[in-house]
Amino acid sequence: MIKDKNYALKLCCISATVIAIITTVVLVTLAFTVFKRHDPELVLYPTGLAKLQLDDFITQDTITSVMVMSIRNRNHGSFKFENTTSHITYDGELVGWVPIMADTIPEEASMNITAQATLRAKKLRENPKAINDIVSGSLNLTATATMHGKMSIMGIKKKGSVYTECHMTMYISEVPIRGDSKCWTKLEI
Repeated sequence: MIKDKNYALKLCCISATVIAIITTVVLVTLAFTVFKRHDPELVLYPTGLAKLQLDDFITQDTITSVMVMSIRNRNHGSFKFENTTSHITYDGELVGWVPIMADTIPEEASMNITAQATLRAKKLRENPKAINDIVSGSLNLTATATMHGKMSIMGIKKKGSVYTECHMTMYISEVPIRGDSKCWTKLEI
């Protein structure tokens, strides 16, 4: 009878150890694969530029244009962010802003955010370097934004921030005016 109890106890301990090892391996594998944090992808489309003209940069104090930001969330969790403002700079000087309204980006999905960009054309004209760029037909701007919010993975919420920086070139001598952008993003949780 004592042999049977010792055998049963050993079998129970071995089984519990094997289950603990398997559970640990599965959780570590999930942590390094499925739940690994991925930076979102951002593409900026300055769609409203086609309605602008070169004269607008010369005669207007402020210029507004519609921007579409396409954000792809590659994570296995949604990201709910607060209202924020993207700041547009030229040569390190603030020349515009884009208010971004709070929203939720679903897990493993893409979404478009439409926002109104405001450029201070008068501020650009006060910069001699900007005047040269406007006359040459292209203007290089940088837009930065920090989106604070919460990441939700399987019901677990963690505070996080997405940092973005987009370098835009506006070809203002072309008709219609067009723009290109290259963006970098970083997610910190």
